[in-house]
Amino acid sequence: MQRARVWMPLSLGAGLATVAVAVVWLGAATAGDPTPPAIDAPGPIAAAVNAGRHVRIEAPRGPVHVWIPKGYRPDTGATVIYVHGYFDNADTAWSAHQLPEQFAMSALNAMFIVPEAPVAQRVAINYPDLSELLRLVEDNTGVTRGAALTVAIGHSGAFRTLQDWLDEPLLDQLVMVDAMYGDEDLIINWYKSSPRHRLIMVGEDTVLGTESVAAKLPEAVILDRFPPSYELWPADAKRAKLVYIRAQFTHMELVNAGIALPSLLRILPIERLAELPWQLPLGSLPPLPDAAPDDAATD
Repeated sequence: MQRARVWMPLSLGAGLATVAVAVVWLGAATAGDPTPPAIDAPGPIAAAVNAGRHVRIEAPRGPVHVWIPKGYRPDTGATVIYVHGYFDNADTAWSAHQLPEQFAMSALNAMFIVPEAPVAQRVAINYPDLSELLRLVEDNTGVTRGAALTVAIGHSGAFRTLQDWLDEPLLDQLVMVDAMYGDEDLIINWYKSSPRHRLIMVGEDTVLGTESVAAKLPEAVILDRFPPSYELWPADAKRAKLVYIRAQFTHMELVNAGIALPSLLRILPIERLAELPWQLPLGSLPPLPDAAPDDAATD
């Protein structure tokens, strides 16, 4: 079992950026001077999100959010499906976890899809058929999904949806973010079933499961914590078929702090869009937005 070097702890508060807000005009205007208060432009992450296209599909099995970055090219692009965990739904995860902002930080040429998923145990899986979900998205957005690579990312209770997708021939790579709660053998068998199947695991609450899987697959490249920047990921971890990261972040920080999720996205072998804000430090999320979805579709 390979092991990468241990990384020093990363402060979650380091390098946090804020977006500019409207300037309060305190000086009294002179007579005949109609100059309005100055409004600063949004920060680069918010600008990148706004430049892309967001569609919220209201479907019978629950809403599906789609974000397509400016400059997206389906012929060379990828499809990334993010599945939320328990105690969230697609809408709360989309906004409270700032998913489009984190997608923008990854700078990937990809169509990003966030479907509804179970909010608790014993709740039926909303989208057990991955192919059906992708057809729903294409039909309601009028945009062709990226076919170069299909990746499913799941947090926590998302493991139930991910396990239902393991027999989908479209699925190339699987990223389990503290989601190793289910049947380990199902995941291992999927990983072994094709040379194109890649597995990335993150362990915090699920460390017993992730350690068990890594022990059964000695080719695993193991990192003892998340590197503090994209550039400091070890080269072998960037290209390994099986990567396991022992997280220094808490279960929820993995998906809402703007550090782990963009970092995981960036090590996927997907074309980058240079105009997106990938140069910003990890964790540079703006304040939570109040705006409603800008585009909606019904099904």
